[in-house]
Amino acid sequence: MAVGVVLVAVGVARPARTEPVVGSDGRAVAGGIAELTSVRVGDHDFGLMIRGVDAGAPVLLYVPGAPAGSEIGAMRRHLPELERHFVVATWERRGGGKSFGAFEPRATFTAEDEVRSTIGVTEYLRKRFGRERIYLVAHSGGSMVSVLTLQRRPELFQAYIGVGQAVDLAAADLSQYQDTLAWARRTGRTALAEQLTGLGPPPYADGYSYEPMLVNENQAFAYDRSRNSEGVSGFAESLGVPEYSLLDQAHAIGGVVDAYDALYPRMQDIDFRAQVPRLQVPVYFVNGAHEVPGRVRLLAEWNAVLQAPHKEIVTFGTSGHRPQFEQPAEFVELVKRVLAETRG
Repeated sequence: MAVGVVLVAVGVARPARTEPVVGSDGRAVAGGIAELTSVRVGDHDFGLMIRGVDAGAPVLLYVPGAPAGSEIGAMRRHLPELERHFVVATWERRGGGKSFGAFEPRATFTAEDEVRSTIGVTEYLRKRFGRERIYLVAHSGGSMVSVLTLQRRPELFQAYIGVGQAVDLAAADLSQYQDTLAWARRTGRTALAEQLTGLGPPPYADGYSYEPMLVNENQAFAYDRSRNSEGVSGFAESLGVPEYSLLDQAHAIGGVVDAYDALYPRMQDIDFRAQVPRLQVPVYFVNGAHEVPGRVRLLAEWNAVLQAPHKEIVTFGTSGHRPQFEQPAEFVELVKRVLAETRG
């Protein structure tokens, strides 16, 4: 027993680290950057992984999807090629992973606070690397926060790539609820159908009531993932990288649950179709062909009325809600194209 306790304690205390950026010869690249750091915005300290072959390259900020999202592992496992073209800053959102300590106070966990934090991290990167504008890539719920940031401070950004772009959470969830309930009834999942019927259609006052939909999403909207880099378990497949201590891993999982409950119900009145008719930067949206249909439909409706210097929707053929990690080679090629088309 004592030996087990010691081993657990050592594992938790094991410091996280990120390896140097190496070239084709396996040696550390002179002038490269590879670090785990933190940045203070307001009253909170946020974890940040910054990596790139050339510290003078364009800067790209990656904003994870879920509240308290943590994608350091997935970025290191699936998208190291981006480091050849950008200084890639992967942000740990408030309450998750290395930003777990920023969760409290719960009362301030709002969309407005998330926007302020995104601006603060962006300003840090601009100042540190001497860039007037940076590239912004965001996923899912992080894409909603990022669009609100773009709307407020467009001068900070060179271009935007929204992956699994959120548009209207309430409308998307209602559509997903209806599809999931129909699937449960069609496939004889009586207990799930009764649970969903008992909850009634969303939106809900707490984050935990969304669990039946979220837990069953991969089955209700199943597709063949055998050709993809990332599988059905999503970000959890990439927790075993040296950038995470065991404590970081626990925070990456547990933080999402509490943050979802705190933030998600407070974002139900956002609808970009009505509230964001215009963006002043080039925008590129990335969907997987197997994305939940309601989300795809809402993006198409917003894109139809959105005014921007450039806008397009790109669809990857074998992926779903996480195409950047499911089809990383295709995603890197897209980001390289965005760089070529927008670099000043």
